[in-house]
Amino acid sequence: QCDDHAFFSGGSLGGGDPSSINNIDAFVGAWNQVRADGRYLQHDWTIKVDADAVFFPNRLRAHLRDLRTPQGSRVYLRNINFKFQFMGALEIFTTEALEHYFKNQDTCTSKVGHQGGEDYYMLSCMDGIGVDHQTDWKLLNDKYAATGNCNDPWVAGFHFYKKVSSWNECWEAAENSAKASGMNFE
Repeated sequence: QCDDHAFFSGGSLGGGDPSSINNIDAFVGAWNQVRADGRYLQHDWTIKVDADAVFFPNRLRAHLRDLRTPQGSRVYLRNINFKFQFMGALEIFTTEALEHYFKNQDTCTSKVGHQGGEDYYMLSCMDGIGVDHQTDWKLLNDKYAATGNCNDPWVAGFHFYKKVSSWNECWEAAENSAKASGMNFE
C-alpha cells in the first residue's frame, strides 16, 4: 500500500503521437503538477508509475529498505539493466532529488534537449544537475527490455500491460509467484 497517491496528466503529447519520443513536455507538465500539489514534500520518496504498469508498493518498500539510502540524500534509482538503465514506467526519487530538480528545471529544459523519451530526459537532467543514483536491477521488468515476465516474486513493477485482461493476468502471476516462493511483503 502507498502512503499517498495522486493522478496527474501532463497534457497532450507533442504532435499527437503517443510514442515515447514526443512525451517529454507532457511529463514535464505532470511533474509541475506534482510540485504545485506539494504532497511529495510529506514523504521520503516520490514514485511515478505509468498507468499501464503493474505496480506492487509493498515490494518497492522492501527494495527501498534494502538499499539503505542515507536520509536527506538527493537520489534517483536506476531501475533496469537495459540500455541507459532507467525506464520511465517506474521512476523513483527522494524528496531532495525532486526539490533539486524543481530548482534546476530551467537548466534541464535549456541544456538537455528533447532527444529520446521522458525517461532519458529525466536521467540526463538528474545526472546533469548532480543528483546521485543508486541501482537496483530488480525494480522493473519491462517488455521493451524483453524482461516482460510477471513471474518474478521480487520485482516491484511490470510494464507494459495496456489491456485490462493482460494487466490482471500479470498481477495474478506476480502474486502467485510471491506466494509460491514464500515471500511476504506485508
